[in-house]
Amino acid sequence: MADTQYILPNDIGVSSLDCREAFRLLSPTERLYAHHLSRAAWYGGLAVLLQTSPEAPYIYALLSRLFRAQDPDQLRQHALAEGLTEEEYQAFLVYAAGVYSNMGNYKSFGDTKFVPNLPKDKLGRVILGSKAAQQRPEEVRDLWQTCGDLMFSLEPRLRHLGLGKEGVTTYFSGDCTMEDAKLAQDFLDSQ
Repeated sequence: MADTQYILPNDIGVSSLDCREAFRLLSPTERLYAHHLSRAAWYGGLAVLLQTSPEAPYIYALLSRLFRAQDPDQLRQHALAEGLTEEEYQAFLVYAAGVYSNMGNYKSFGDTKFVPNLPKDKLGRVILGSKAAQQRPEEVRDLWQTCGDLMFSLEPRLRHLGLGKEGVTTYFSGDCTMEDAKLAQDFLDSQ
């Protein structure tokens, strides 16, 4: 397994936020405002995936397809049938929650990559045997092939977000240096 600094612990809390009562207390105009603001935040948040790492949008798309096809309890039954332990399935759920929470596979505070705390081959069996894969086999297989290796890779350059040889980012182009970024920022500040 990977170094623990790159793994989200299984005992991380995940909570459901029930805002129905608070929403009911809003006026019709406030409800519309809240609705449209949340939609804008949702779609704007998807851009973060494209600005984090090359694999982040693919991981997100893969997880979304899995959870649209099977709820977590159904996916759990499938995962256990594929040989995952309860702890490994919990690690998968924690990883998925981390991706959703951080809008990518790097911590939003600290820019450190996190990887699933279970063997890649086991996760691959779960994904490729899932209901999502049965419904759209080529799509799910292509997503897994695109992001599976990068999802688990802790090659030194991929451990942190950064420019050039210091890390990985899709916010800047691959050949952008810190000097380039400063030059661009100085220009933008002057405008």
